[in-house]
Amino acid sequence: MFLPTCTINGLWSGYQGEGSKAIIPAEAGCKIDFRLVPEQDPQQVVRQLRAHLDAQGFQDIELLARPGTRAAVTDPDDPFVQLALQAARAAYGKEPVVSPISGGSGPYDIVLEHLHLPIIDVGVGHPGCLVHAPNEHIRIDYWVLGTRYMAHIFAG
Repeated sequence: MFLPTCTINGLWSGYQGEGSKAIIPAEAGCKIDFRLVPEQDPQQVVRQLRAHLDAQGFQDIELLARPGTRAAVTDPDDPFVQLALQAARAAYGKEPVVSPISGGSGPYDIVLEHLHLPIIDVGVGHPGCLVHAPNEHIRIDYWVLGTRYMAHIFAG
């Protein structure tokens, strides 16, 4: 993921109860999220969305923004990244797959900017493990390999 995204997570409007009603909804709602890339400011993105809505004549749309986080990137040449790659080779017996940026989220920017610590995300699941979905699961053999991988990292 090297481009920012805007995802519509849900829409709602009108009567939501049992049965049907022949009404014109008084209001509607939409829940969205943005996945940012480095150099984007979450508050600036919200201001840009507000400006876009206003420019299209939608000044009456109420925009409620929750706090966001900046994208965070660790230098792939950082010694900790190199240690993690060596540990992966030792644990898995093959060359690791490296993705320089992902769609995950968390307070990574705080760790990088304020604590000056590198961050990596590692996955121990298989492609069909349904990460963050109903019936998410992990195979025991993958869990054992992931534990072995972490032991190699801790051993340094």
